[in-house]
Amino acid sequence: MSETTVPSITNRRTPTSTFLGRVGGFLMDLLLLALFLVFGVALLDIVVKLIVLIVGYVMAVKEPSYFKLALEGWGPTRHRDDWVGLVVSIGASAVLGVLFFYGLKLRRFLLSRLIDAGFESFISKRYLISRESGSLVSLITVVSVLGVSVGVMALVVVISVMNGFDSIFLDRIMGVFGHVEVRADYFDPDAEFSEAQAEQIMKLAESTPGIVAASPLIRRETFFQVQVSASQKQHGIRIYGIDPTRENKVTNLMASVIETSPGVPGQAVPGRNEIVVGSELARQAGIVVGDTIHIFGKTVVTARGPTPKWIPLKVVGIMETGLHDVDSFFAYTNIETAQSLYLTSGKIPVVHMKVKDAYEATRIAEQLAGQLPRNSYLITWESFNREFFAALKTEKIAMFIILLMIVLVASLNIVGTLVMVVTQKTREIGILKSMGATKAMILRVFLFHGAFIGLVGTSLGTAFGLWLCRFVDKDIHKIFQLPGAVYGLDRLPVLVDFTTIASICICSFLICLIAGLIPALQAARLNPVEALRYS
Repeated sequence: MSETTVPSITNRRTPTSTFLGRVGGFLMDLLLLALFLVFGVALLDIVVKLIVLIVGYVMAVKEPSYFKLALEGWGPTRHRDDWVGLVVSIGASAVLGVLFFYGLKLRRFLLSRLIDAGFESFISKRYLISRESGSLVSLITVVSVLGVSVGVMALVVVISVMNGFDSIFLDRIMGVFGHVEVRADYFDPDAEFSEAQAEQIMKLAESTPGIVAASPLIRRETFFQVQVSASQKQHGIRIYGIDPTRENKVTNLMASVIETSPGVPGQAVPGRNEIVVGSELARQAGIVVGDTIHIFGKTVVTARGPTPKWIPLKVVGIMETGLHDVDSFFAYTNIETAQSLYLTSGKIPVVHMKVKDAYEATRIAEQLAGQLPRNSYLITWESFNREFFAALKTEKIAMFIILLMIVLVASLNIVGTLVMVVTQKTREIGILKSMGATKAMILRVFLFHGAFIGLVGTSLGTAFGLWLCRFVDKDIHKIFQLPGAVYGLDRLPVLVDFTTIASICICSFLICLIAGLIPALQAARLNPVEALRYS
């Protein structure tokens, strides 16, 4: 039997001993929890580094082409560094394990000299790890903690990776499209501003708090041929007419150019009758820098009837934004060429702008709307890709719910554990009640049990999840790479949102707490006479 002092049910304690017991117990529990979490992360680090070494060994020795294509090279330097890292992790785990073991002994020693936090928490901790013939209960408790940990870890990693993809896609979309657009007439899609009106709108926008810059834009869909011939294939194209001096402040369209004419450094700024096309579009049409393509402009009515207007434009650059739809369909030229192509000299159909905070675009647009010309209207970036972002949000919610089911399954283990504890401790519960313990006290004993499993499991899962997020962000390329041609990036992006992490932790803890409520109510309702008679 332990020598630990059992708190009196009648609370006959001195204020000093009670205070010292509460503070000492809390600080020791906090320290031990921190040591336990760091120890668990160190063990996870060992497992992951072993996996990296095994995969690297297979790649280096067996040399299958699959690994050669997918993984980072297994050179001597990396081989040595990974082994050193593994040895360091094993040493750190050993030290942490020793500290945790002696920390438990120190806590027992201190609590044998001081009264613990209270009757309910004391009894709950004694029941948590059964010391009699209850090894099965202890095993189920460990399984419950691990189940909660795995569920929380999966949630943290998956949601963080999905947030990373959201952020990457948003940055790329914002690199092509402005945050806010002003169009001339809601009811007439072909309506246009005069250049004086467009200039006035841009000055008004740039004087509005929260708006960084504004730029004129001509946007038309048409088709082109490499050679004007009935036998030549026609390709669809969306042409942006931009003002190069302003566009750089609104989008990254010009910065996405990957190939330009010889002797043209940096960004491709198309001149008169010049154009920059998307990389996928250039590949499909067989275009290279220096070629000339023929763009179909506005049909002109002549004495012979409607006559198509073809304008030859020289390809001076190829851009790659990472968005497949843009790279396979978009091109841009200067605004004068676009006006000449569509016979809209002096007209601007759209003014688009960039705001400091993309998520404040709607509020800023509402602030600007009342100062715009009559019939003009505003559209924000959320409206451009409403279905796409709605699908991402729905997918994230669905993944959250699905992975939360892992925590729910683990909570069933908590119910089973506490039911077994209540059954096993029926006689002790009867004795405690006969000594004066109330229903509320017994209820709190078993609620503390569920809360402990929830706290430790959630904390451990969060620590594991954050460490894996770091591994995915920094080292996942050692064993896994995304096909860059498909996703436009070669590793999983990670964005840790601590608000989301907090929501995951709260949901997990509440599920565990609620799971402990049913057995706790069962224990609180036990009749002490019946409990002692049949136990």
